[in-house]
Amino acid sequence: MSDKMVVDIGKALTSEKINSINEEKIIIATENLNFYYVADKPALIDVNIAIPEKKVTAFIGPSGCGKSTLLRCFNRMNDLIPDIKVHGKILIDGDDIHSNNIRLEDLRKKVGMVFQRSNPFPMSIYENVAFGPKVNGENSKSELDAVVESSLVQADLWREVKDRLNDSALDLSGGQQQRLCIARALANKPDIILMDEPASALDPISTGKIEETIEELRGNYTVVIVTHNMQQAARVSDYTAFMMVGELVEFNDTRSLFTNPNKKLTEEYITGRFG
Repeated sequence: MSDKMVVDIGKALTSEKINSINEEKIIIATENLNFYYVADKPALIDVNIAIPEKKVTAFIGPSGCGKSTLLRCFNRMNDLIPDIKVHGKILIDGDDIHSNNIRLEDLRKKVGMVFQRSNPFPMSIYENVAFGPKVNGENSKSELDAVVESSLVQADLWREVKDRLNDSALDLSGGQQQRLCIARALANKPDIILMDEPASALDPISTGKIEETIEELRGNYTVVIVTHNMQQAARVSDYTAFMMVGELVEFNDTRSLFTNPNKKLTEEYITGRFG
């Protein structure tokens, strides 16, 4: 990591974002979580983490370290992959998400997801945002109009599309499509929003818009973001988790992790000695 990057990360860390984790309500927790794509080859190894409510938490680490796998465990997206195995517990608001009384539809309504590449539906901007509420039984036009507007405002997209809601979502730019996907997730009124490298395919201006959107969501939603960009983690997150080869190496408030890491391996990673 260059001296300039160190300075940039230092500037990105503001004291207003930092609170002791001991004072926060925990909304996501794992207990000795082990995850397998292939038998006898764990992708996650004994992960124990407690993620605070209504804060932004970033997962960092080199490619293949388990960041996205862990993220997708929180709304059981990995269930779509054949033959996976999960051992240990994942608790959302204290409830084990693998319990028989947890409905997958309810979990994914509570825990929204924004993927690495934007994936708008081939329909209008309006229908993209209204899709989830309609599936969940909302038929009132006035209610749908209000949800669409509110969600697009929160995703910082309303001003750009309010006069073209009936246009195809596929006509939007890449950055706009990604913010539309955030609005689509918000329309389901989730408590938690998972973001898997949401800006990795975007230009710097669009990336800045996504980061501004995350800043707007802070305090109202729990946001968990996977990023390879350590400067981005420093800019947007309250807490940061560093992972290596399936293990959680260190989890702390972002300022402490970047300026005074507890583990040598963390220090080596954030100073650019590997990764």
